[in-house]
Amino acid sequence: MTKTPRSRSAAHVSAARLTAAQALLRVEKGAYSNLSFTGLCGSLDSREMAFASALFYTALERRLTIDHILKCYSAKPLDTLLPEVMASLRLGICQLLYLESVDDYAAVSQSVELAKALGVPEASGFVNGVLRAFLRAGKKIPPVRGGRGDRLSVTYSCPRWLVKRLLKAYGEEDTLHILEGSLGKPPFFLRVNTTQITPEQLAEQLAAEGVEAAVQPDAPGCLLAQSSAVEALEAFQQGLFHVQDKASQLCALAVEAKTGERVLDVCAAPGGKSFTIAEEMDNQGQVVALDLHPHRVGLIQEGAERLGLSIVEAKSGDASVFDPALGNFDRVLCDVPCSGFGIIRRKPEIKYKTPDSVENLPEIQHKILQTSANYVKPGGRLVYSTCTLLPEENGGVVSRFLEGSTGFTLSSEKTLLGGETDGFYMAVLQRCLK
Repeated sequence: MTKTPRSRSAAHVSAARLTAAQALLRVEKGAYSNLSFTGLCGSLDSREMAFASALFYTALERRLTIDHILKCYSAKPLDTLLPEVMASLRLGICQLLYLESVDDYAAVSQSVELAKALGVPEASGFVNGVLRAFLRAGKKIPPVRGGRGDRLSVTYSCPRWLVKRLLKAYGEEDTLHILEGSLGKPPFFLRVNTTQITPEQLAEQLAAEGVEAAVQPDAPGCLLAQSSAVEALEAFQQGLFHVQDKASQLCALAVEAKTGERVLDVCAAPGGKSFTIAEEMDNQGQVVALDLHPHRVGLIQEGAERLGLSIVEAKSGDASVFDPALGNFDRVLCDVPCSGFGIIRRKPEIKYKTPDSVENLPEIQHKILQTSANYVKPGGRLVYSTCTLLPEENGGVVSRFLEGSTGFTLSSEKTLLGGETDGFYMAVLQRCLK
């Protein structure tokens, strides 16, 4: 049970550290990292927010490495410790090992005060002892027992089962690339609203507003921005761009939508790919953006209105159930729900899913792909995509679909292993004319 923080003790710990700890505790209960953090940092100034963000996300993405250290220095089994104690210890190790701007004394003393602030003052001495033992040992990560998969798991803070799946699917070199790309701050990409402005013109306007952005020649309409603080910019308010990773932009471009066509995006929220497709169509034709949840449909509509994309029509609907009233389409994008292991750099909590939690996804994905195929006109294009790197959710689903369907052929498929972009898979399927 989470204990009520004591306001008297809370005054001794920095607001940024307390915010990071509270966000970690929320994630432990199943909340999303971005929502947990954003919902707690409203009272922080910009400097405190930057520190709290770095501390929270680093501790979250490095959790397995940190817990490996704690197991070696804690006299008590970690699974017997209260969540508040674990949060204090994890943030302490995180500061000592990964945040160079924090001196060792502050890291330890603030972690001790954090335990008090979180309502477990009786554990403050224990927290102090564990962290000081780690300091006396020279802040070295203890050796890892086991095989290659075990060592990679601790080094890159990635669950052992996931490391082994990646090694089996991609081999040593590509797995190392994936794991290295899963840590650290992700790049921040923008999609230019090409119905209103060119990429070069937007880059100039953003520079005038204090944000440097570089045109990406390998993804038409894409900019790499040096700052993520963009929603308050005049260019954003004018609807000149939306935020979208380069991998997602490449997926939308793979649809190859043409002016005047009908396009269906079956799992559209929050709408980024639908917007990019509509822009590629020069806002002429129709893009039906379908999503299961009505409140997310509203987000799509709001985004389309901000961007001035009148051809985007957001609808609520189940992508796994065929709706003949929608009619036929020239192009269909089937970006299915997935395990998300290609975007763990953005949402580190995703990698801590259990194997059981993703076991049934290929069946759901196959059903959505089968249903989506019914909307494609003869000669039309169907794009299947995910933001995961598990082959059973990617090529495995496409192969099963093709085995059961003589009406489609595979034109191309591509896996982006992450690093410069999110990890991503996309397959382009063509429907036969007869």
